[in-house]
Amino acid sequence: MRLTLAILAITALLGACSTLDPNPAPLASVVFREVAEAAPQPRPCPAEVTAGTRCLGGRDSAGAFYVIAVPADWNGHLVLHAHGGPLLGEPRAERATEDLQRWAITVRAGYAFAASVFRQGGVEVRAAAEDTERLRRIFVRHVGMPKRTLLHGQSWGAGVAAKGAEMYTRTEDGRPPYDAVLLSSGVLAGGTRSYDFRLDLRVVYQALCNNHPRPDEPQYPPWMGLPPAATMAPADLTARSRDCLGLGLPATQRTPEQARKLKIVLDVIRIPERSLQGHLNWATFHFQDISRARSGGRPVFGNNRCGLPRLG
Repeated sequence: MRLTLAILAITALLGACSTLDPNPAPLASVVFREVAEAAPQPRPCPAEVTAGTRCLGGRDSAGAFYVIAVPADWNGHLVLHAHGGPLLGEPRAERATEDLQRWAITVRAGYAFAASVFRQGGVEVRAAAEDTERLRRIFVRHVGMPKRTLLHGQSWGAGVAAKGAEMYTRTEDGRPPYDAVLLSSGVLAGGTRSYDFRLDLRVVYQALCNNHPRPDEPQYPPWMGLPPAATMAPADLTARSRDCLGLGLPATQRTPEQARKLKIVLDVIRIPERSLQGHLNWATFHFQDISRARSGGRPVFGNNRCGLPRLG
């Protein structure tokens, strides 16, 4: 009986999504427009990498900052890294060094490491994949041809790496640009599917707290994150969650009402307390970035699995 119901449910879902192409065209490698890239320049290495490592950095033709590290005992293999996040606002050159510090174990193990900061902040998977591939070409031209190239994506960057592996399947000489892909703690259900629970969080939070937005503020659908022109800062959102849920306060300092509401949120959304503020930030500021700059003001989150545009 359960199997029959499951088949009926799947059949109904497929029928509802009948606008999808049942015979999609096979994936084709994206043709990369070759641009003469300036050579990376020497820069100091962070203390976390091994002594004798050669560190290089620069900014590519599209505006993305990057870092390259080649250990003295280089084994000939390259780890091409796509970082998590994404960060909002203007990219910072310092982020490249921070990624090298975070993944210094790669260099200590004898691998070369290269990471792009990506030319723009926000949830832009395809552009980030382009920046990552551009960096691989910079490495090949100005450092050397690796024996093997491992494309590594971390968290949100796993979606970038997966998209890059999908987009770039061969180089000019017919070889694959990446010999392997490693995705760690990857967001791979698709941006819209992976973050739907954050929309649920916004709905539950607003039902309990009614302060995001407050009744005297402009009202908007929660999938929007914030209205396009809104200038709320993270500190303001933190203050609101503290007022309503006692978030960030010791449990002994919360009122019974704050403790009750906090328990409801955690029980319904099923996330640990330590990550609640981070997810609420995501469901505010990243959602605003998506609706304002990526989706043309259309919703990409919700329970309509067929009629929503997809990210990436």
